[in-house]
Amino acid sequence: MRVTILQPNYIPWRGYFDFFKQCDVFVFYDDVQYTKNDWRNRNEIKTQDGKQWLTVPVDDSNRMTKHMLIKDAKIIQNGWQERHLQALELHYKNAPYFDVIYSLMKEALGEPHETISTLDIAITNKILDYLGMRKKTYLSSELGVPHIDSTQRVVDICKKLRATEYLSGDAAKDYLQLDKFGDIRVLWHRYRERVYPQLHGPYISRISVIDLLMNCGLKSYEII
Repeated sequence: MRVTILQPNYIPWRGYFDFFKQCDVFVFYDDVQYTKNDWRNRNEIKTQDGKQWLTVPVDDSNRMTKHMLIKDAKIIQNGWQERHLQALELHYKNAPYFDVIYSLMKEALGEPHETISTLDIAITNKILDYLGMRKKTYLSSELGVPHIDSTQRVVDICKKLRATEYLSGDAAKDYLQLDKFGDIRVLWHRYRERVYPQLHGPYISRISVIDLLMNCGLKSYEII
């Protein structure tokens, strides 16, 4: 059984969803440190003027923010949802699958979410459902696996879920101690983007999956 462990991201890029295609079980790593102005609370869409950030405001005013976990990062409710929907309508209203994807996002952003983690996971799950990609998922915070060090925690989560393989992002090569995995085989996720038709000029890579969905609809599953 192949397990993947990744932090929740806001409307992630499509490489994030390729992990779902390649794993049997996915763990949202929600009880590690929240990083300010990172993929946890923002992502980019394509516009006539290039890329534009969609950012969910998170309360980082507390002096203890540097120790805040992703699952505890609270969203500031200041009307950002409407601004994000307006941006999607403005820049994707002429996309082939605008109506269905806009409705999906409107439903997701209309739900009450107190933390960035629950918001990110809810949106990710809605996209997975739309594409027929839903897998067994867990929250790391609910697995009862203690923090020892970054590698050992991953190993212990894999063991608890009875993984035979662990699919990891390439960036983890810098810190993952492979000798701790024992009989669990570590695989590196290598992703090569396929070009697809986009609005607004030349192709732009590594933007939110929302761009792919707006332009390709259910065909996005194959393109991911």
